[in-house]
Amino acid sequence: MGQIRYYFALWASKAVYILLRLLKRNATMYPGFIALKICPDYLKRTKKSPNVLCVTGTNGKTTTTNMVADILSESGMKIVSNRYGSNINTGVATALTHSVNIFGKPKIDALVLEVDERFSRLILPFIKPDYLIVTNLFRDSIKRNAHPEYIFSILDTYVPKETKLILNADCLQSSQLLKDNARVYFGIDKLDTDVTECINLINDFSICPVCDSKLKFNYLRYHHIGNAYCPNCDFKSFDANYRLTNIDYDNKEITVEHNGKKDVYPMVNRALYNIYNELAAVSLMSEFGVDAEMVKDYMSKISVTQTRYNETKAGKTEVIRTMAKGQNSVSCSRTLDFVGNNEKGDRTVFIMIDDLFERRDSSEFMGWIYDADFEFLNVDGVKQIVLAGPRCFDYKLRLLIAGVSEDKILCEQDEFKAVDIMDKDIDKLYLLHDTSTYDLACKVEEKIKTVFSKAHSEKAGEQA
Repeated sequence: MGQIRYYFALWASKAVYILLRLLKRNATMYPGFIALKICPDYLKRTKKSPNVLCVTGTNGKTTTTNMVADILSESGMKIVSNRYGSNINTGVATALTHSVNIFGKPKIDALVLEVDERFSRLILPFIKPDYLIVTNLFRDSIKRNAHPEYIFSILDTYVPKETKLILNADCLQSSQLLKDNARVYFGIDKLDTDVTECINLINDFSICPVCDSKLKFNYLRYHHIGNAYCPNCDFKSFDANYRLTNIDYDNKEITVEHNGKKDVYPMVNRALYNIYNELAAVSLMSEFGVDAEMVKDYMSKISVTQTRYNETKAGKTEVIRTMAKGQNSVSCSRTLDFVGNNEKGDRTVFIMIDDLFERRDSSEFMGWIYDADFEFLNVDGVKQIVLAGPRCFDYKLRLLIAGVSEDKILCEQDEFKAVDIMDKDIDKLYLLHDTSTYDLACKVEEKIKTVFSKAHSEKAGEQA
């Protein structure tokens, strides 16, 4: 009876997918929802492909998963992946539907899945991945994820014992997971920009888990990412098997050392958090057996998914659209640090990171912005900060507390009207959006290109 129910769920899921695609819908979750509704143990019953590779963690899941999927696709493997971030059980069920034929037999070489860390208990025990990348564990939305220790406990309990882990040696939290599992670590050697005391508002791992002493850092990158030791016991950061020994921003290359051999890879993106994502993908590909020379070639052809990062031109202004997760203070801080401290030239920062779904009912929790490091925007290179959306004045207050001059701040609740009032004579414009406002950000980006191009053409005509 259970097997009959499974096949009915499979066929219904495939039919719903076809129907939704005919209606020009993405169909990333609803086919899986139907499958699980009909057959609650659908994830367990579906036969898996010969290789199952998963990625989880607080930040960087989608980018890392897409890198892995792109590399394997370029290598000639037939894969299925939930590329668009449908990372809960219904999205994974949809991916499983695509991975088998109508008789339930696998029709691909590898299944590459992004898995939401909180939903991992509903997914990982049933799909039993061969490899699992854990990018990091940070403080996330308090409403959804409570605190990092809670998420740690879920992963530590539900990741199968036979899964090989690819862990971030520089993340003090996630590197402690599942001590009995096979594992390798990736990490970045000390950088010139590293410090020894945390400059962020949030550091969720500053106390030794063994003896409760305050940890010391050989070097600290941001939050609890770095290399630490306890002065009163033997606790310390793990040594990385895959060490990034050099970042060459000029030539856009990174050097990774493994087992005494150094390989130079194209840098997919210059943001440090995306360099970590690339290093995680490189480490997994090495463990999976993909030749390093092939990975280098594939890395030169791929880019960070446009839902996360995109560069374009609007007249003479470079427009960089990048995601800053709303209600996730650490992710937002990483973007603010990148825009404020890592980038050069005169720049405008356009912030529209209200949660699209919650702002409809005006119920968004705004306390998270006081854990995010908006102080990183209080630099000379940031000439103007444009705040748009229904909570623009909340962000203005936060920026004022961060010491940003009120003269630099513009507020406009309508995102499209905000484009009209901003300074057009600027080298770079950074458009920061939330995960749920991607479509809106793309429309605003199009208006920016139109308005700026027109303004620059008119100015050139006047000068002529």
